[in-house]
Formats: sequence, C-alpha cells, structure tokens
Amino acid sequence: MERTADLLAKVDEVRKRIKVSYEEAKHALDVSEQDTLAAVIYLEREKGERYDDLKEYKDKTVESIKKTSGEMVVFSFHDKSLEAPLPVALIGTLLLARKPKLLMGLAGGILAFGVDVKLQRGEKEIYLTKPVHDKLKGLVSAFGLNKSTVKRRFGGVSEKIHFKKVNHDEDDFHGYFSPELY
Repeated sequence: MERTADLLAKVDEVRKRIKVSYEEAKHALDVSEQDTLAAVIYLEREKGERYDDLKEYKDKTVESIKKTSGEMVVFSFHDKSLEAPLPVALIGTLLLARKPKLLMGLAGGILAFGVDVKLQRGEKEIYLTKPVHDKLKGLVSAFGLNKSTVKRRFGGVSEKIHFKKVNHDEDDFHGYFSPELY
C-alpha cells in the first residue's frame, strides 16, 4: 500500500513537470527505475522527437502550399479584388462544405451580385463565374425581365407586408389567467 502511494506521488510529480497522462508518466518511471528526474528527462527527449516530426510535417505542408501558390483565385467586385492562393480557397470551400446552407448561400450571393471569380495560373486566366453570369443574363432576357420591371413588380411588396406587434402589457401569462376564463 505504501509503495502504491509512493508511486502515485512520483507519477504526480512527473505530471506536474510535463503534461502527460498517468500511463505515460508510469511508463517513464518504469523505464528510469523509479527515478523522477530521469523520468522527466526521458519524457522531454521523447516529446522533443514528437515535436521534431510535427515540425517536419509543417515544413512539408508550407512548402507544398508555396509550390502551388503560383495558382491564385481572384474574387473581384466592381473595382475591388481579393486574391487567395488556390490551396487556401480549396480548404475554405471544404470547410464550408460542412455547412451546405452557408455554402449554397455564399455561391448564390456570388452569382446574384455579379462577383467575378477567376483562377490565375501565371499569365493564363480561367473565368469561373463568367459563363454562369452569361447564362443567367440570357435566361433573364428570355423572360423579358430587367431591373425596372423587377422593381415595379416587387416594389410594393414590402408595403403590403405588415408586421403587427401585439402588446401583452398586463397579461404576462398570455391568457392563462385572464378574467374571461373564470
């Protein structure tokens, strides 16, 4: 019993010095023959090797992004534009794919407001939204719509919709205890 309490105290001491699990701390103490200082040194060395692997992975990822950073996605609206490296735009799109409503809303907004999206590879430019804009313009003209007819048809809609606010000044319980019930 005393040996277990002593071992637990040593494990707690190792865990205070280095953030590891109980299992890792006990393993380090077993490897170092119950020497607390040797266990801490062992864990530092082991963690250093892990961080070196992570650093190497990070460096490879950054290098890969730099290689493909010659490809840029350019979002332009009126006279303003925003450039993003292709991998960053793809990662953002993949993250938005987890929220399909948000992704579809963003895509609809890009199309509705006429944001131009193009992919640049050196001197070559590929317009991604221009074909869709041209098709939409053709569709709108086929139905005989333009800005003035749309404004005329939908201009009075906001005036026709009335939002009434119902005041419940004295009746906080919304009719549950009203005098009409009794």
